[in-house]
Amino acid sequence: MTPSTSDPQQNTPPHTDDNPVLSTQDWALLREHPLFSGLPTQALHELLAQCPVIFLSKGKILLSPGTANHHLYLLLTGHLLVYLDAVDSPTSFHIEPGEFIGEMSIIEERETSAYVVAHQNSRLVAIHEDQFWGKVGCYPEAMRSMLKMFSERMRKQNEITRLANEKQLKYELLQRELAAAGNIQANILPQEFPLFPEHLQVDAFALMEPARQVGGDFYDAFALDDDHICVAVGDVSGKGLPAALFMVRAITLLRLTLSKKKRFPTILPRMNELLCENNKDFTFLTLMVAMLNVKTGALHIVNGGHNAPLLAADKRPFTPLPIPKGALLGVSETVVYEMAEYQLNPGDTLFFLYTDGVTECENEQQQFFSVERMQAVLNTAVPPHTPHNLIIHLRQALQDFARDVAQSDDITMLALTYLGIKPTDSLEGLVFPCYNPPNCRICYRSVKSCYGFVNNPQNRMPEAYDLAYRLLKTN
Repeated sequence: MTPSTSDPQQNTPPHTDDNPVLSTQDWALLREHPLFSGLPTQALHELLAQCPVIFLSKGKILLSPGTANHHLYLLLTGHLLVYLDAVDSPTSFHIEPGEFIGEMSIIEERETSAYVVAHQNSRLVAIHEDQFWGKVGCYPEAMRSMLKMFSERMRKQNEITRLANEKQLKYELLQRELAAAGNIQANILPQEFPLFPEHLQVDAFALMEPARQVGGDFYDAFALDDDHICVAVGDVSGKGLPAALFMVRAITLLRLTLSKKKRFPTILPRMNELLCENNKDFTFLTLMVAMLNVKTGALHIVNGGHNAPLLAADKRPFTPLPIPKGALLGVSETVVYEMAEYQLNPGDTLFFLYTDGVTECENEQQQFFSVERMQAVLNTAVPPHTPHNLIIHLRQALQDFARDVAQSDDITMLALTYLGIKPTDSLEGLVFPCYNPPNCRICYRSVKSCYGFVNNPQNRMPEAYDLAYRLLKTN
């Protein structure tokens, strides 16, 4: 409901009814009303003859904060809502037929402090303050009744305020708990980059941004031994805390189940079996796991219903890597998963994983970012095409695309470049992963390892930096 405002004059109420005649039902209500206790029938008739009946259609505002009011309004039919802070605020109370509003203005002679809005079509009697005090205020019984009704109104308002404050405190506590949960979830994921500092043969970077304080997306990266590393990206159904809890369960099972390379072919069947247990909410997971032999470039992938990764090989554009689709995890225990094998070449091969929060990012026209647009952004990125630069470039493209549209899904990306560097290699032809050698552990470590600077770092360090810089400039 979008209320429309009225502009009541200082001495005349708004929205005067075209037919101000009180009905028989109106008279029955007013004669028995406690506010008019003790008034002779003739005095009541004389009073009401000078009081207009006003009509408010649904959504009309009778009173607004900071405006002058000189009337006491008594509701005949309909329903009003009083908002203490803002229109459509959850903090409000009801005015039913027979109740009045506006008494604070005529008692304290001050401006109104709340919004009064017609919740449905309503009719009211508007009693001017001069008429009220002159013809009703002189009857003690009427004043006593007014005080009782006013006291009841204050108790109702205080209770509503108490419940609203209690709700706000609970909300703030929940927000703090969700923020703490978000920090815990973020700390579960690998946070130090590059992701494999002890494996010079690869450069990897990842990003996960939940749509809420916590999310269901995740990535993981860990070494199985000196020669094999593992990367994974997953997306849990749903959002918020339930998805985050299932995500923690999934990433824990991934690390426990895949502790050795020989277990890689069975990782998804075993995880799926465990995730199906006690899954009463039917939460499911898409997951892609890849194992790379850093010495040979041999890549093995198992997929559980996740998006196909992108691969750029031999300086060619990014294209989807054809892999078995596989079934979602957590749905059926009898699913069979296939393992695919590929060969990565050193130097300019990049392997890209993402969740649908990237491709299904929406703009103001409700258009999706799409796989095609993602490929175009990656293929037109400015060199150097390091995993870090590509992901940051794509994240900026998502922000430019969505503009003011709020993020509706978790966004996760992981990129890995296979460098193929060996400690005994010559530096000739190597492509280093950044243009900032003094601050890049990979560049420094690569040069140092190749040229034997480990035994004499103090004397040869400047030479290592200079060599790395010159190689980077030429590449």
